Amino acid sequence: MPELPEVETVRRGLERRALGEVVVGWGVRHSGVLEDCTAEDLSALGPSRLERFERLGKYLLIRMSCTSGERTLVVHLGMSGQFTFRASGEGLVEGFVRLASGYRKSLGPHAVDAHTHVVLDCASGGRFLYRDPRRFGRLLLVRGWGNSGHPRLDRLGPDALSLDAAGLSRIFALRSGARSVKALLLDQSVVAGVGNIYADEACFDAGIRPSVRSGRLSRIRRETLAACVLEALGRGIRNSGTTFRDFVGADGIEGANAEDLRVYGRAGLPCVRCGTELRASVVAARGTVHCPKCQD
Repeated sequence: MPELPEVETVRRGLERRALGEVVVGWGVRHSGVLEDCTAEDLSALGPSRLERFERLGKYLLIRMSCTSGERTLVVHLGMSGQFTFRASGEGLVEGFVRLASGYRKSLGPHAVDAHTHVVLDCASGGRFLYRDPRRFGRLLLVRGWGNSGHPRLDRLGPDALSLDAAGLSRIFALRSGARSVKALLLDQSVVAGVGNIYADEACFDAGIRPSVRSGRLSRIRRETLAACVLEALGRGIRNSGTTFRDFVGADGIEGANAEDLRVYGRAGLPCVRCGTELRASVVAARGTVHCPKCQD
């Protein structure tokens, strides 16, 4: 967490709000969030025009034209990272609204605080903030605009949304074996972007228990799982991501997908399909929730 839908929500928000901005100030307040680059490396870029906002799996890729050539700022949000943009003259909006489910939804971007580790100032007066209370996220700097050039990127499989259901099913067939279905879904070298939330949701939608050995799935069940992975990711994007605590979009507003989850985070509650109590377990070293009746 954040997973593909959350990062895609940020990407779309930045594309809408900040495309073409020129970064002129690189303020690093905590260098521990930088990986394989330094605050001096960022400052040496000089004025940098933001040409494209892309995504690969759970990674945000910011394509920049700098004085020294093309560069990519790679943002990994980790567990609690937030990457927001506030345009010049756009005031901070304080406060929250309580949704019907009880979840709290923020109304706008956060101010700079003790958890804000990188501040990027733009020629327009706009400002990007990278905020990360748990500091598991990282910012990388890669030469050029390719999707490689750093070990984190080089080990990724194809982005989940670059595939259709048939293509995803073929990859599952090639990479299945003794490990569980959930372990297969979480392996970023197989397909990039699916994490704990959407793995559980896809398995529920497909009627497959996450602990089932992946190699035992029939062709039809693999195809069903592939379609359900894409549907779960698409649903998360349509709902602007899942927020339990920290995730916000580029505008500082929390996602609403927590309202639409079928199993994740609902252990002990009744199944939305059959009413059976949902069970919690540990699969692939991750907390997992499934319906013992609907999933086999």
